[in-house]
Amino acid sequence: MLKLLTRRPTSQKCVQGLFSKTLSGVLLPAVLIGCAAGPMTPSSVFADQHQQPAALQNERAQLMYELMIAELAGRRGYMDIATEGYLRAARKTDDPRVAERATKLAVWARSWSEAEEAARRWLELDPEATEARELLAQVLMRTDQTDSVALDEFVNLVESADDQGAVLRDIFILLSREQDRNAALETLRGLQEQFPDEVEAHMGVARMLFQMNRRDEAMGALEQALVVDARNGEALLFKAQVLSDAGKPAEGLEDIKLALEEQPDDVRLRMGYARLLTSIGRYQDASQELEYLYESESDDADVLLSIGLLALDSKRTDAAERYLTALLSTGEHRDQAHFYLARIDDQKQLYSDAIKHYDNVSQGDLYLSAQLRAAELLAVTGQLEVGIEKVRALSVLLPDPAMQPMLITSESRMLQEAGEEQKAIDVLSDGLEKFPDNGELLYARALAAEKSGDTDALIADLELLISNEPNNANALNALGYFLADQNTRLDDAERYLEKAMQLKPDDAAIMDSLGWLRFRQGKFESARKLLETAYEMFPDGEIAAHLGVVLWVTGEKSAAESIWEKALLDSPDHDKLRNTVKRLTQ
Repeated sequence: MLKLLTRRPTSQKCVQGLFSKTLSGVLLPAVLIGCAAGPMTPSSVFADQHQQPAALQNERAQLMYELMIAELAGRRGYMDIATEGYLRAARKTDDPRVAERATKLAVWARSWSEAEEAARRWLELDPEATEARELLAQVLMRTDQTDSVALDEFVNLVESADDQGAVLRDIFILLSREQDRNAALETLRGLQEQFPDEVEAHMGVARMLFQMNRRDEAMGALEQALVVDARNGEALLFKAQVLSDAGKPAEGLEDIKLALEEQPDDVRLRMGYARLLTSIGRYQDASQELEYLYESESDDADVLLSIGLLALDSKRTDAAERYLTALLSTGEHRDQAHFYLARIDDQKQLYSDAIKHYDNVSQGDLYLSAQLRAAELLAVTGQLEVGIEKVRALSVLLPDPAMQPMLITSESRMLQEAGEEQKAIDVLSDGLEKFPDNGELLYARALAAEKSGDTDALIADLELLISNEPNNANALNALGYFLADQNTRLDDAERYLEKAMQLKPDDAAIMDSLGWLRFRQGKFESARKLLETAYEMFPDGEIAAHLGVVLWVTGEKSAAESIWEKALLDSPDHDKLRNTVKRLTQ
């Protein structure tokens, strides 16, 4: 048996939890093989049993040996051997813990028939094991058995739950991960038929249909949910989302407004209403809802954080600052409060205040971004060397090789902004010596080369990057746009930009590049359509410059001037925009 351990393992990492949570909302125990949390030891299976006759002791010794081999196989990443060993042991012992372990190993290994056998054995030994039933239902969804078999297990789960709505919601979460969406939908429809008085049964069907882009059917399921509970906040919010996606936002919002008149203290519904208003650009209306929440929930840190971020999204900077300052005084979510207050000060060019807030962000998800921006602001305020030292200190504090290219790029960017173009390129070149052909560094060096006027280096780095990463949309766009702007190698530019568009069809920057290429090719109508769409998506100064040029050249000079005038109000210091307007109008 030990000779089998020479087989190449599938993984030697600690195997983590099979699913992020159970249907009851409680985290599943990890399938811990070799983890610090301490795996079940083979001897623990027999620890509480009395002395038995010699024959039975020999049988148990053999079982203990098999468990030891299975555990060792798992520790070394041989999951097939571990699964086989635990399943064989589960057949011989009445300890449900062995069957539980066999089930989870089999699920992790995607050995569905073994997983089904192990889960059924687990339930046989412990009929009240909800987790076993949950896993069995999931396994049955992946086998060749009829959908009704899996449905029966899900129905049993719901019927045995105290909160049936919560279980139905979690079943949807599990089924939404299934590759076979049609099978998952049929199971959800079965639950809808079995539990017609549960809003979540209808909501699960609606969500799945929406994910499948079957909006009309999703709306039908939502209407059934609202028949059960006409003022259900989650159903009303989802209905508004579906209607907004279909281009009819006003219809869903009116229903929510009526519900809020009846339930003014429903924080979740009002928050969702404000979020929807923000998403469709009704910032003034959204602002009123945020103020209501601020006045009524001023001591709730979670609410303050949410409305602070929504205020930023709805371009209400002063209100966001007020909400986030109030959040800071609660003592909760301090990192988020400092980070977003720093962003506000950064935007207002109050750089000293911004640096203080960034430096108050403790180590966590926002720490690196905060420290890098603080370093860049030090450089902006004339403390270039201090900023560079800050970045270099981060490289020591965060030695992870994956982080190093980001830090190197940040240092180079600071040097560029200080007018030290050659030093900026040298920093990136030194980085590429340490991390050869790193895509982030190659891209950064290409941009630095463009700023310094070294177009040959720009092209060389981008071509190497595209050769290494053929689906790097940013690199394809950068090189395609450069060639189009230089009015050279337009066939190559077209190949790069069309591929970039395939990779990111809704990217305004790529759309702008392709529109500019079409202009260079003399395809003015195509250029105009692309640039108008790009400008509508992202009213940027450069896109405005390009669109204006196309309109100007095709004789629509008034329209061009109107576009430029509006863009200059938003971006008066945009060099390319100003130069374009000056070149054509003077």
